[in-house]
Amino acid sequence: MAILKADKTTTMNGVTVNEYLLTNHNPNHIAMPSESMEGKIIGVTIHNTSDITTAKGTTPAEQYTRATVNGNMNDVRVHYYVDETCAWQNLPHELSGWHAADGDGDGNRKTIAIECIMSAAYNEDDKKSEDNAARLAAALLKQYGLGIDCLFTHTHWLNIKDGRTGTVDELNTMKNNYKMCPLYILPHWGEFKTKVQAYLNDDELYRVRKSWEDAKSQTGAFRNINNAKKSCANGYSVFDKDGDVIHSNGKSYAKGDAVTLKDTTLYASSTAKTGVKKSGTFYLYDGKVVNGRLRITNSPKNCGNTPIGKYVTGWIDKK
Repeated sequence: MAILKADKTTTMNGVTVNEYLLTNHNPNHIAMPSESMEGKIIGVTIHNTSDITTAKGTTPAEQYTRATVNGNMNDVRVHYYVDETCAWQNLPHELSGWHAADGDGDGNRKTIAIECIMSAAYNEDDKKSEDNAARLAAALLKQYGLGIDCLFTHTHWLNIKDGRTGTVDELNTMKNNYKMCPLYILPHWGEFKTKVQAYLNDDELYRVRKSWEDAKSQTGAFRNINNAKKSCANGYSVFDKDGDVIHSNGKSYAKGDAVTLKDTTLYASSTAKTGVKKSGTFYLYDGKVVNGRLRITNSPKNCGNTPIGKYVTGWIDKK
């Protein structure tokens, strides 16, 4: 099966999120959960799954998503896979998952599942994956008006299923003979929780503008992302503090978006008069429009990385 192409790419708290919902893509007719979580979400559940070697031009999160579509993940269905580069969303938030091994319990039926792809080495890629998971968890908690005590581990739900009692964190970290998960994060769960709390405390303003550079077009700045989206008129976008598009009422130019060039002029800068013709699939480096142009790169792993000169392939006209 070919590498998947996201239906939509957005940014959540600095994490590039590629949407590929199994409710829209199920060519192999794999079994799917059917219980609604609409109006019932009580938190976010953190898992770990092992890092894998990936094909060129993709990431572990995409490959796990593809494995799910292929039926190779058995009956595991999660909302997000997260790696050191990005996240892939597999389920809509309003649909329950199969991830907590608690049957009809609150883990499966009332929490959003994040699978953080890591290894026991706890190297730089592992730490970046963990940071992306923390950022995403904070964004989801904030989106649903939930606090840090609504952050759960897989093991929490196993302990609940076994009839154990205690505080949220006692149940999060209490030894369970069936499974200790998230395996690589649990040894420093307190540090991870502190990181999520820090991202929760970050009172980010979401600005509504025509473009990031056009500050005069700004119609509002909101602490609640949903309010920002509601006020986003046609032709406007919602930007985070880094100037990345996280929602657009019209054409979106978000970091990590795939763009297909067909004999398209590629420029060396935003002001260069001439360029060279290029074809192929590239990715928006940061989604920011400068002088009517956007930077592109040849791999999703390069998006937003510095130094810019090392990772940017060139500039293309927005049109």
